[in-house]
Amino acid sequence: MVDIRDIARLAGVSTATVSKVLNNYSEVSDATKVRILKIVEEVGYIPNSSARALSTKRTWLIGIVYSEHLHIGLEHNFFSGILEAFKREVESLGYDVVFISGKDIGYLKRCQVRNVDGVFVVTADLMDTGLTELFDSKIKCVTTDVPYKSIPLVYSDNRQGSILAVDHLTQLGHRRIAHIAGPLTSIAGQERLDGYRVGLVKANIQYDESLVIEAPEYDSHSGYTCMKQLLQLPQPPTAVFVMCDLTALGAIHAIHEHGLKVGEDISVVGFDDIELASHIHPALTTVKQNRKAIGRALAQILNKSINSEKVEERTIIETKLIIRESTNRWK
Repeated sequence: MVDIRDIARLAGVSTATVSKVLNNYSEVSDATKVRILKIVEEVGYIPNSSARALSTKRTWLIGIVYSEHLHIGLEHNFFSGILEAFKREVESLGYDVVFISGKDIGYLKRCQVRNVDGVFVVTADLMDTGLTELFDSKIKCVTTDVPYKSIPLVYSDNRQGSILAVDHLTQLGHRRIAHIAGPLTSIAGQERLDGYRVGLVKANIQYDESLVIEAPEYDSHSGYTCMKQLLQLPQPPTAVFVMCDLTALGAIHAIHEHGLKVGEDISVVGFDDIELASHIHPALTTVKQNRKAIGRALAQILNKSINSEKVEERTIIETKLIIRESTNRWK
C-alpha cells in the first residue's frame, strides 16, 4: 500500500511538504502542490488514518488532552503556539490529530474508544485521577507542564530564564525587585521562583518574602490584583519580574492606574514573549520561550515513543532575554 513516504519520493520532496499539501497549508508553491496532487491521484493514495491502519495495525491518530485546571484556555498565546507547532510536526510525520475530552467517560476510556496511538497532554493536574490513570496506562504520552513518573516532559529552561531576568534588573541598579509568581502547582511557577531567588543571591540581595506574591492563575486579572498589593507596601518595589506576559499586562495596568510610569518609576519584566509584548507601550522586556521548538520536540519524542525508540525523560529548551522599553536604569 502506498504511503506518504512513497508520495514524497515520487515527487522529489520531503514528507513534511506532502503533509502540508494534503492538509492545505499555504506555504507550498502552486507548482509543487499540482505535482504532488497529481501523483496522489495517479497512485490512488488515500490520505487518512483508516487506510493506513489496515496495513500498519495503527490508527495514525494522536490525541490532544487539555486540562483546564489553570483556567488558561487554548487561546493562550504560549500554549496555542506550542500546539500549532506540535500539530504541524505530527502531520508531517503522517498522523492526524483529535481532541480528547474526559467529561463523560474519562480521558483513558475516550482514548481507547478513539484508539489513538499516542497522546499529548497539554497541561496536567495531578489531582485529576482521570489524567493520572491515562499516564499510568500503556498509551504513549508526552506533556509540557507537570513531571509525572517517566512520562517524557518538554519545557523551557524556566530557572535560567528567570536568572536572566533578575540579572538584567540588578545590572540596571535595582535592589528592591518583586516577583509575581505563577501557581506553584506548576513546574513553571516553581522553577521561575527558584530562578528569581538564585538571581537575588548572585547580586547579594536578601530575599524578602513580602516582595513575592503567588498569582492564582496565569491571567491578566491576577497580575493586576497582585501588583496592587505590591504597590501598597510601605516600600514598594522599583522593579517586578512577572511569571508570564499576560499577567505582566495586568501588572502594567495597575502601575498606570497608580499614577506611575512603567520603565521610569518601575521596571517590568515578563516571561513568554507573546506577540502583544512588542506592541504595547512601553514595549515589554521579557524572557522568550521557543514555542515552535517545544512543539516540534514534543511531536518527535511522542513519535519515537510510539515506535518503541528510546527517548529522554526531560528535554529542556533554551530561553532568551528580549530587552525592550519596560525596563530602565534605576534613578
